[in-house]
Amino acid sequence: MKFIHIADVHLGASPNAGSACSKKRSRELWETFAGVIRTCEQEGTDLLLIAGDLFHRQPLRRELKEVDGMFASLSRTRVVLIAGNHDYIRRDSYYRTFPWSENVTMLREEHLEKVEFPELSLAVYGLSYHSREIREPLYEEERPSGSWKYEILLAHGGDENHIPIHKKELSAMGYD
Repeated sequence: MKFIHIADVHLGASPNAGSACSKKRSRELWETFAGVIRTCEQEGTDLLLIAGDLFHRQPLRRELKEVDGMFASLSRTRVVLIAGNHDYIRRDSYYRTFPWSENVTMLREEHLEKVEFPELSLAVYGLSYHSREIREPLYEEERPSGSWKYEILLAHGGDENHIPIHKKELSAMGYD
């Protein structure tokens, strides 16, 4: 199985709003992301995992359409993504209702959920942020089911304000 894992892409970031530098940087982020999509297609990648903060802020509907168009262009690759602390799912977020392409699964829940891919003998577990900060170690509450050859935890966080992760405990949980 071939897969690519990315996080913290931060599309839509504009560190110095209005400056030529910020416009250039924003373009570079989109171009880099498009390069990841091209790589998935060229290499026949089975799975693209996006572990949060695909966007630097709440995504606009047109941005979701643009990203989904890229995902839909993938002839073989399945996509699983979660929202992170920057692009968290707030009440009015377009993430809540956006109709992703058939090859895309967004894990939208605040608690750990899983999506199964029998053709890959794989399950992916994950959750999305629904606020900017989550101080509870939510990943340590669940364990993989043991039903699949591969079981992957798609996680975003690591410090005391963003789902604390204790690496030693996490590595002992049984995820691949």
